[in-house]
Parts: sequence; C-alpha cells; structure tokens
Amino acid sequence: MASPEDTAMAELETVEEEEVLRRLGTGEEAGLTEKEAARRLRLHGPNVVVRSHHEDSMLRKLLMGLFLLWGWDRVFPKYKNMARIILNSMSWVTVLTTIVSLAIASSGQRSCMLAIAICLLATSLIACFTAKLIVEHAKTPLEAKAYMPRAKVLRDGRWRDIHAANLVPGDIIFLKVGDIVPANARVLRFEKIDTMTCWAKRSVDCVHGFLIYYAWTVSCGQGTAVVIATGRGIPRTTLRLYPQRYARPGQLKEGLMVAGCFCFSLILFGSIAEVVSSCLFPGQKRKGMLHNGPFMPLIGGIPMAMPVFLYLALALGSLRLCFLGIASQGTVALEDLASMDVMLFNMIGTLTRNKPCFARDKIELFSDAVNIDDAIILAARASRSQHELYIEPIDEGILSLLDDPEQARSGIQVLEHHARFFIALKLMFLTTYIDRNGFKCSVFKGDPAKVAHQCGCDKSVKEKISMIMDRLALDGYQTIAVGHQVDSCWESIALLPYRDDLRSDSADAVNTLIDLGLDIRVLTESPLSTTKQVCGKLGKLGINVLPAHSVFELSRNNREVHLNINGISDLFPEDNSDIVRRLRNFGCRCAMVGYEFLDHDAIGESHIGISVADATDYTKSESDLVLTQPTLIPVSSAVQISREICQLMKGNTIYTVSSTIHLFGVRVILLIWNFDLSSVLALVIAAIHYSTSFAMLFERVKLNKSPDRWRVKKIITIGAAFGTYMFLSTAIFFRAAIAADIFTCNFKDKSLMGTDEEIRAALFLQMSIVNQAIALFAHSDDYFLVRCPGPFVTFTFIFFQMVVTCKAVHGDLDFALAKGLGCVRAGLIWLYNLVLLLTPLVICKSQMEAYEHD
Repeated sequence: MASPEDTAMAELETVEEEEVLRRLGTGEEAGLTEKEAARRLRLHGPNVVVRSHHEDSMLRKLLMGLFLLWGWDRVFPKYKNMARIILNSMSWVTVLTTIVSLAIASSGQRSCMLAIAICLLATSLIACFTAKLIVEHAKTPLEAKAYMPRAKVLRDGRWRDIHAANLVPGDIIFLKVGDIVPANARVLRFEKIDTMTCWAKRSVDCVHGFLIYYAWTVSCGQGTAVVIATGRGIPRTTLRLYPQRYARPGQLKEGLMVAGCFCFSLILFGSIAEVVSSCLFPGQKRKGMLHNGPFMPLIGGIPMAMPVFLYLALALGSLRLCFLGIASQGTVALEDLASMDVMLFNMIGTLTRNKPCFARDKIELFSDAVNIDDAIILAARASRSQHELYIEPIDEGILSLLDDPEQARSGIQVLEHHARFFIALKLMFLTTYIDRNGFKCSVFKGDPAKVAHQCGCDKSVKEKISMIMDRLALDGYQTIAVGHQVDSCWESIALLPYRDDLRSDSADAVNTLIDLGLDIRVLTESPLSTTKQVCGKLGKLGINVLPAHSVFELSRNNREVHLNINGISDLFPEDNSDIVRRLRNFGCRCAMVGYEFLDHDAIGESHIGISVADATDYTKSESDLVLTQPTLIPVSSAVQISREICQLMKGNTIYTVSSTIHLFGVRVILLIWNFDLSSVLALVIAAIHYSTSFAMLFERVKLNKSPDRWRVKKIITIGAAFGTYMFLSTAIFFRAAIAADIFTCNFKDKSLMGTDEEIRAALFLQMSIVNQAIALFAHSDDYFLVRCPGPFVTFTFIFFQMVVTCKAVHGDLDFALAKGLGCVRAGLIWLYNLVLLLTPLVICKSQMEAYEHD
C-alpha cells in the first residue's frame, strides 16, 4: 500500500505545471519570499536526509559506541557483520580478563595496581576522545566548505546561493552539470538535462515535468526545477544514499588487523595452555599462582595499544591535513597515499587555472567579409549570455574581449541556443538567430576540426588551420574556431587563440611529487603540441607525450611503454578511466586528481581520489580528499604525512609484536622451570609499553623516497625475530641467574643472583630493559638496526629504566619484589644487556659496510 508521501509525489508528477506551482504556493518568476521560506523551514524542518525515522535511545547509542570502540567495524566491510562482532568481542574479553586477573592479583594486598590499570585504560580513552574532539572541531569548517551541498535558489525574485539544508518545498532551484540534486524536485525549464541515478549510475534523460530525486546527479545540461519534498518529507521509496568510497579499509587498518590477530591468537593459546597445565598437574605447586593471578592475559595489554596508537596517529595526521586546508572523507587517503605509485592529473582545472585568456592580436581570419571585431562578436553570439546563471569559463573569456557584453545580443533575436556536445573547455555551441536584416543565421563555435568539417572546408584550408594551430601551440596557445551560416551556406570565419595558464605552484607540486618517487601522468583533451608545452613547464616532468590513439593502439601488456609516458593528449574525458584501469592492471596503485564532472569515473577507478577546490559537487563527493584552497602543494604534503604515519605504524607494530613474543616466551620458560613471577610486573611492562608507544607518536621519521607499502608479513617476521632474540637472551640470563656455576649450569642452594626474591628482581630488570630497548631500534626501513633512536623515545627509555632500576635495587614494588638485588648485580645486568644490544648493531654495521664496498 502506497504511503501518503508516495501518493502526493505521484499527483505532482501527473498534474500540469501551473497546478504544481499553485499547490506549492510559488511562482517561476519570483519564487518564494524569504519570510515564507522561513515559515516553511520551521514547518518542514531542515532538508537533512536521515537513514531512519526512528531515533536510537541514549542507552543504545552508548552501548553501541562502547562495543564499536575498537574500530573493527570499519575493517573488512565484506565480512562486516561477522568480523566486527568477533573482533570487538575478543577485544573486550581481553580487557575484562585483564581486569579480573588484576583483581585476583590485588586481592588481600594493599595494592593499587587495579586502579592503575583502569587509569591506564581511561588515559587511552581520554586521549582518543580528546583527539577526536579536536579533529572534529578542525574538520567541521573544512567539510562544510568542501562537502556540504549548496543550492542556487530563487527568493524574492533574486537568485542566491544557500545551504541545501535550508531548502523548503516550493523553492525554485537552478541545476547544472555536476550538481547533486539536493531534494526531490520537478523539472520546469531545461536545456538537455540528463541525470544519473547514483545507485546504478544509470543515465536518465529528463523532460519537461519529469521528477528528479534526492542524490541524483546532473550529468548534462542545465535548467530549473521546483522542490516538492525535502528532508523527512522525502518518501523512503525514492531515497537512495550514495555509497561512500571511504567505507573500504585502508592498508594500515588491514595490517593492524593481521598483526593484532597474530598477537591475540598467541596470547589466547598461551592462556589456554596455562589453564590446562594447572588442571593436568594440580599437585605441582605454583608459588603464588592464585595470589598473583594469570600472567598470560596481562600480556594482552600490549597489543591493545596498537588500535589506540593508530587512532591517535591518524587523528594527528587528519589535524595536519586540516592545517593544510584539505578536507578528507574518513582516513583511507591518509593510510593509502603512502603506497601510491602513480598520480594522474586532468590537466584542465587541476594543473591549469581553467581561466582561458584570449589573445586578440593573434586571431586568424579566414573570411574577407569580417574583421577581428566581427569575429569576436560572432564568437560571443555562440556563447552563453552574461545574464545566464552559469557561464562556461571559455565563454567568459570570449565575452571579456568585448567592451560591452551586450554587443553579443544587440540587434538580433535568438531563436535557439544549445550545445552539440562538449570536450572539456571546448563546448560546441550553436546559436540560431534573426539578424538586423531579417535573415535567419547560425553561428557555430568549437573545435577547429569539427568546425572545418561542418563548414565543408577543402583540404588546403584544413592544412592551413593545422599549421596555424601548430605554430600557436609553440607559444602555448590553444584555439577554437568560429563558423557562420547564412542561407544554408556555412563559412569558416576565424581561429581564436587562447591560453590557460598553469597554477602558480603546479611546477613546484609536480617536482615535489617526483622527488617522492611518484610517476606523474598528465591527461588532457588538448592537442599533442600544447600538452608537450605544458609538460615542459612542469619542472622535472618530461615531455614524453603520446596522443590517445597511439596509447590505445599499444598492447595492454606493454608495461614498459605505459609506465614511461609523461602525458596523454587528445583524450575524451571518458577515456581517463580506461587509462587508470590499464595502470592498475600493471600492479600500479593510482591516485587521480580531478576537476570536471566526467573525472568521477577515473576517480572511482583509482585507489585515491583527489578534487581541487572548484571541482563539481559530484566529483568532490566521489573523492577521498578535497582541496579547499586553489593550490596543489598540499597534495605533496599529504603524501609526506601519509608516509610518516606509515613509518610510525610499522615501527610501533614491530615493537608490539616483538614485546608480545618476548613476554610470551618468558612466561613459557617460567612455567617449564616452575618459577613464579608476579603478574604485577607484567602490568608494569605493559604500562611502559603504552608510554613508549605514545612517545613514538612524536618522533620524526626519515621519509622513504619511494612508495611505502605495508608488507605485514615482513613486519611480523621482523617483530618475531626481535622478540625471539630478546626471549633467548632472557632465557640464557635466567638459566645463568639460578645456577651457581654458569658453565655447568648445576642447580645449587645458592644461585648467581642470590635468593628467589633477588632473582625475581633481576629477571624483572633484565626483561624491562630489553623489552623497551626494542623501541630504540624498531624502525621500518631496510637498515633499522643502525638508525639512531629519536629524542622522545630515548628520554622515555632512560626515565622508565632508571625508575625500574631503582625499584629493582631496593625492592618493594607494591610487594611484587620483596627484596632488592643491589647495585652491583644491577650493574652486571646493564652490562649484559648492553653487550646483548650492541652485538647485532656491530654485525649489521659490518654487513652494510661490506655491501657498500662491493
């Protein structure tokens, strides 16, 4: 059964235009008054589309927010319902198990370790929420500028630009190519309006009286429409919300997912093994086992720092993007820009300013019956009038040649004015009119080859036009041609040269991107000679430019030729997506910088989409990043920020995996050798890990000069190697510490490190030093072992290890260390660890020198 809204919509679709306007209480010439629009806004509410009319309760929102706190719901959307439940549940089970373990460990003691653990968790949450609030505060104005839909509406007889949320039923709106329809509306006046339904990208040719719906996109033409439903008044059956690109996970989240699963699986296996061993061997005494609580679950506090670290790293990166004037949808661009191999630019509107400037003194005439002024007037007649709501950039350039733009329509009666088709700047306009003498005439403006063909020019004239275009192209000029028809006889009138200058920072931006190891591709509809001129002005970019037909004739398997091209000319806009697909088939990760409406296909095919400040609404909605300032330098800065975050995450993941394996291995040997270590000490090491991870956020990293991809298997392998090395060092130390004779390793009543309480203090100090020392060398480049640590991590290491050393020397760490080990033994442990850490450094350094010598 149809709803009342659907019935009302159906009635408005079938009744006459005058009846629609009468029912809505509006007029096509004046629109609504501001007073009436304000009244209707209070009545109907803002034009904001919500997914559901049912509001969730505050309790449900709080519970869902806590359940989805870890952010796994945005990872692997293909398995979203299953994966997010399992992973979020596992994360909370680990937290609760840790708290229960701490409660057992704290029972019967005057201990505050449980409070410390809760404080540690609270600190992480507060840091995340604070970062979120700061980033949202910084992003809100940028998102409003970049993404919030605007609408050109007729109020009180004047056209004005307002926020789409302030639209009300009865408003008369103007739509042009690239606009997203802000509300359900009925077409009134149109000039070949085609819309594209966003859920299936299906083209719809709109006719007079046709209904268009919220979130459809105008793909061709322009015209006016009257709004018939807004916000909550839009029927659910007509509502289609466009799927956002940023719903897919980035490489950092995917890598974190794999590393986290590896660590949690290891801990889960160890916890089960610990419980099973205690059940199978109940007679074997575990000193303080019940009192200290399970050791294994507390190790889970270490990998739980990874989501917090990633969240804060991405939040700080988003904040830096805001300072650069870049609006972002989600965090995919921050995660994946580091891995881009190729960056493609649609030349017009991105590298250039899209403001054609015509050279009056270079106009070439082909008819003796007209002069330069006549040619300019004819070209202006084939352009949009200055009184139209939207004028193409090239039409603005032509009208600027006239002393008075009214000259274009003076003394004539326009019968018809429409576009044949368009190629970027070169809109092919045909205007039919009655001149002063009463003759019916037509004037045609557009691509010289098309105009020459329309006018029936012979071969010599076409060759002359081609020679003139090549000569002008040497000076960086492009051309459009003007043809005139009188009494069914077409005549070529003139060539009008123009220049579309580069943005002031285009060359600098391209140079910086090339220095970062990216391959640059310039895609354009302009001729070959003009494209070479532009590429030659872009700093380090070469001039290896091929025309589109030559590229498409190449075999799709010809990887070398495709990857050595600097630019492609004579492209149709819809061909850009095919170029992106070819590069992706070669294994390249592509970023596309677009401007025009037809760039959305190429942006959709690319891994990362970027829109400039004055791009169309639909192109912005398809993009991951939107520049809010008319500059390109922020693009290169965004790549650098992404690579810094990638490097930080690699180092932190190596540190986390190695720390987890180290503590896991230590717990295993302690169980095998029947030696107990207080679980409180594991919590202290986990707290040190948290603090060190936060310090790593502020380290300066050395950027790679090539694309930086996340090879998670390699990262886990490096972390496992570090962890295994540290675990073996601790095992050797423990074996030696409990033996009186370190060469025969015979167990005696008196060990090398003294009593069991002194051995616990010694083992804790050794574990703490080597576990945190991993952060000093856990870098992500190929030679991470020879890199000097940063100041923040170094200071954190020195501070915490001095505290740990003091506690180990004197004992009494909340009853976990009943007796200290003394200064001499602490010095021996530091000496042992120093040798342990310097040995791989010396080996790696010698190998590097031998490699460089060869």
